[in-house]
Amino acid sequence: MRSYYGIFLICNFFAYITTEAGDFEKLVIPPSYDQPRRDASLYNASSDHSVAGRSYYDHQSECSIGTECTPLHECTAMIYEVAKSCYYGDKSLYCGGGEEMPYVCCPSSPLEKNQVCGKSLVQGHFYRGLGSYPFVARVGFKHINTGAFAYPCAGAVIARRVILTAAHCALAKADGHRLSSVRVGEYDTSSDPDCANTGFCAPRSVNHAISHVIVHPDYKQGQYHHDIALLVLKTPLNYSVATQPICLQKTRANLVVGKRATIAGWGKMSTSSIRQPEMSHLDVPLTSWDLCLRNYGSTGALESPNSIEGQWMCAGGEGKDVCQGFGGAPLFIQESGIYSQIGIMSFGSDNCGGLRIPSVYTSVAHFAEWIHDNTPPE
Repeated sequence: MRSYYGIFLICNFFAYITTEAGDFEKLVIPPSYDQPRRDASLYNASSDHSVAGRSYYDHQSECSIGTECTPLHECTAMIYEVAKSCYYGDKSLYCGGGEEMPYVCCPSSPLEKNQVCGKSLVQGHFYRGLGSYPFVARVGFKHINTGAFAYPCAGAVIARRVILTAAHCALAKADGHRLSSVRVGEYDTSSDPDCANTGFCAPRSVNHAISHVIVHPDYKQGQYHHDIALLVLKTPLNYSVATQPICLQKTRANLVVGKRATIAGWGKMSTSSIRQPEMSHLDVPLTSWDLCLRNYGSTGALESPNSIEGQWMCAGGEGKDVCQGFGGAPLFIQESGIYSQIGIMSFGSDNCGGLRIPSVYTSVAHFAEWIHDNTPPE
């Protein structure tokens, strides 16, 4: 039997009642609600289809592949999939329209059972808030005596039962904690559910127990070679606006020096003295292998690397970086509206955020075959 957990969101247009499992239960239209008036100034009369005007908002968002600019009240796919959300009030999520007829980037079709990777259901041209990186997960460690949880690492959702992370995270045993679970659907660690100031709420974040760990056979603890692992969950994930899989980069062909990539997680940033409760992100440039060697070659961490085509890649060096707590976090790019993971945070300098001091990432393309061969079928 379904049970309600008491979230009843009323936005300017709709109210939603949702179940504990996140299912869409009922759409309630307030008695005072009338079909929005169609202001002729917001539409192109010469077109066969009504098109939202572009004059109401200061900033307009272009819709990504797989979505269409649609009146909010007609976006049934978004109503069903997002359920507890309300987009009204966040201009970056709109593609046009006016106060009485806002338009949003609506998914062209509901989510398939076999979810396409690399998509975010919440996208705006400059939007980096709740739901923007739904593939980033927290790796949980449980204290053997108190049962308290700590989340010192991150990972990425690549399948319903598989999280990609660093081997040094998967095998960590610190302060009486042991690897236990993966937390998905998280954005702000200080609140649950996560809600934006617009009234948009994501489903509650969920801890999923880990069934077993697959560590690369050539990884040795205390070193960073083959620093890659798969966390296999006991139960499959339910995809939602806050939980989606990321695609995996299978080639380095377009990963040239200077290309911008993003890393996201909940660790400490070099630009802040404390960890923030919200997911943090940083855009960094891919750097040359020579710069990596100049910083880490003498440490032995990059023992006998042949070239940048090897198992590592480096990014950063602009005087800001991610620091403690970002181990295992995904480094990713976005092209044509699709997110692809290119690296796994492995290690960096004690002088975190130093100018011309990049961090080192395990190359996803280098280990693409190993990931594929060791990922259990769904």
